[in-house]
Amino acid sequence: GLWTVFTLGGVGSKASAQLEQCSPLASQSLLLLLVLANLTDAPDTPNPYRQAIMSFKNTQDNTAFSSSNPHAFQINFNSLYTALCEQQKSDQATLLLYMLLHQNSNVRTYVLARTDIENLVLPILEILYHVEERNSHHVYMALIILLILTEDDGFNRSIHEVILKNITWYAERVLTEISLGSLLILVVIRTIQYNMTRTRDKYLHTNCLAALANMSAQFRSLHQYAAQRIISGRETLVLYALDTNELDSRNDN
Repeated sequence: GLWTVFTLGGVGSKASAQLEQCSPLASQSLLLLLVLANLTDAPDTPNPYRQAIMSFKNTQDNTAFSSSNPHAFQINFNSLYTALCEQQKSDQATLLLYMLLHQNSNVRTYVLARTDIENLVLPILEILYHVEERNSHHVYMALIILLILTEDDGFNRSIHEVILKNITWYAERVLTEISLGSLLILVVIRTIQYNMTRTRDKYLHTNCLAALANMSAQFRSLHQYAAQRIISGRETLVLYALDTNELDSRNDN
């Protein structure tokens, strides 16, 4: 009920319902947290829940809290990271991850320093891969998370050093061994092509291209199939641009 109110009408996915059945208390707690953190600030007082979300630190961080923020607290980042990796099939968990990466620099720094970043990135890629099965809110949040991550050069370098085995959910081609970076490229290009043929959403299109642009300077040892898709994707984009310009000209006339 809280999620329905928060999103102004049923955008929850089937995966969210499954999560509620597995752990109803955790699910309802997360929904309540999201609602509270997104309440409007009072005229003279910022939303304390949002302030807490933006500033909490790792239990292993021994630095002093700022006196200007009385709402700061500490939490075990390893447990938080593990939970976020496991629950990305639900749109509310993806929303929480987006909020933390976007607003809490402590969480963002911790996530980017993880040596097992594939545990977080793979569920996000799977959301984008099954774009036709997800609501637009979930897809947008997953894409913005990738955009935030790819703004870090260290992330863009490290993903090409992570080698994955047998990605079973990728159906277009058997991928027995591929780097996380090459898989990320494949999924983003696939999302672009899906968008061009189905939804034609400029926002989705722009952010996919921005993620690829962020990564491009750090492309290393690309999988042959990923390199092939980059070339074919470029040709498709040119044809799409020509088609769009022609359609705009007809509309103007």
